[in-house]
Amino acid sequence: MRNLSFALLLALLCLAAYWSDKLKQDFFFLFTIPPMNFRTTSIALYGLLKSVFGYRYEFFYAFNILLHFINAFLFSRLLMLTARDKVVAFAGAAMFAVFQAPQEAVMWITGMGETLQGLFVLCTLLAWLKHRYLWSGVFFFLALFSKESALMVLALVPALQWQQRKKLFPPAYGILLIPVAIFAAVFLHTWSTNHFIQKNVYVIGPQAAMVVGRTLLRLLWPWLVVILVLFRIDLRRWPQARPVGAAIAAVTLTLLPYMFLTYSGYLPSRQVYTASMVFVWLLAWLYAQLQNPKLRIAFASAFLVVNLSYLWFQKDRQFELRAAPTNELLKLLRSHQPTQILIFDFPYREPDVPKDVSFLVPGWTRDLVGVYGTGESCTDCLILHWDAQTQTLVSR
Repeated sequence: MRNLSFALLLALLCLAAYWSDKLKQDFFFLFTIPPMNFRTTSIALYGLLKSVFGYRYEFFYAFNILLHFINAFLFSRLLMLTARDKVVAFAGAAMFAVFQAPQEAVMWITGMGETLQGLFVLCTLLAWLKHRYLWSGVFFFLALFSKESALMVLALVPALQWQQRKKLFPPAYGILLIPVAIFAAVFLHTWSTNHFIQKNVYVIGPQAAMVVGRTLLRLLWPWLVVILVLFRIDLRRWPQARPVGAAIAAVTLTLLPYMFLTYSGYLPSRQVYTASMVFVWLLAWLYAQLQNPKLRIAFASAFLVVNLSYLWFQKDRQFELRAAPTNELLKLLRSHQPTQILIFDFPYREPDVPKDVSFLVPGWTRDLVGVYGTGESCTDCLILHWDAQTQTLVSR
């Protein structure tokens, strides 16, 4: 825990040194554009990486992969403290490292909020288990201002207490309520300007049950079925229902902060990052009980090959296609002198995406990049059209 405290202090010193320009000028800038105020750690980290590496995206990706590695390592420590079984700890961390379900949190730079939240949630739980309750509260505060869904910690801590057969809500639990009170005050204060709420991105309604149910099925299938069948073949019995049910309930709890979204029937992959940890915890616990070494090797090999193959040959291609429009726009801006442009049929619904590309090319500014369909027009400008067939921007 001393090393962890030192690492946190070092991180704070780095952020203080390389704090982004906008936040230096106005610390409360993010609180004027909620919910970005609950992405404070991400924004600060982007500023740090930009100050050191500029806009070289490969360093941003490398850092996010490093974060995922750190999380996998901390997850192994958490499993060791709770399960006290090296097989569970190693298997759980290894499965989490390659599990494709939360891939968007690692493969997408703007998904870094999820990996940062995962880092601080793990630190919160590790500090709690080591009775460093003040540090647990500090890490919980950082988790809440990495992503709002860190509220799940309020349920995960009692779950850990239950797993260790301890009092669910000891007096130290009150420390966790301090960062929650700060979070709640900020959340309510910015409610009227929070575009996720005001634009109905998240709405309380019956669709929440469907979102949670479909997400849970997508997360558990097929690996839970596979390990249960192997367990039955090997031990000639089914695992105890109580711990399996408790683990699935814990997975569900981590999904609840997101369940009111309206733009999809299930959660995006980045939003199951923490839920994936809890799920592979269950898989590792069942895996450690297998006695037949051949079945262990078969499951481990299948899990590794299937997940890595899916990431390499399916998701990697999808992310390349997703990035193609902005990469093409970046090429075009670099090859043209700054002028007014208007883009037709750009595939992203968010008009800010093509505008933000202008930051990467000297001389270009957001106001020079217009997107048709957003009320923008011009009489004498370069007209561009996105050709979905050739994946290129062409002049009209």
